Amino acid sequence: MTKDQKPAFFVVCGTSTGREMDPEYFKRATPIGLQTGLKPLAVGEVGAQVEVLEGELPEGTTFLAVEQFPSMEALKEFYNSEQYQSAIPFRSDAVTIHFLAAVDGISEAELLARAAMVEELVE
Repeated sequence: MTKDQKPAFFVVCGTSTGREMDPEYFKRATPIGLQTGLKPLAVGEVGAQVEVLEGELPEGTTFLAVEQFPSMEALKEFYNSEQYQSAIPFRSDAVTIHFLAAVDGISEAELLARAAMVEELVE
């Protein structure tokens, strides 16, 4: 990743039904995830690994996951791909998705600029 490149983050919020994920979901979703640079960062159960500090998650939420992509373009390439879209029906028995969010990250250059600005403010 270059100093000016912004990563993008895929935030998944949902409820597990208690059923196992159909292996076909992984068979279809994994190759396009690898191809577009998907990197799992965090996944956790609400109440165990996920603690809500303010506000509320949608009722019934049992898990959150965060995945990183090298860019918003790569994230959208993954999500909108025929391969991933064809995988979606194979997860429906195992999870109910409350929301999927795509969030632009901050480039290293922006992060350094923000740190310098904060430093100036506290001096």
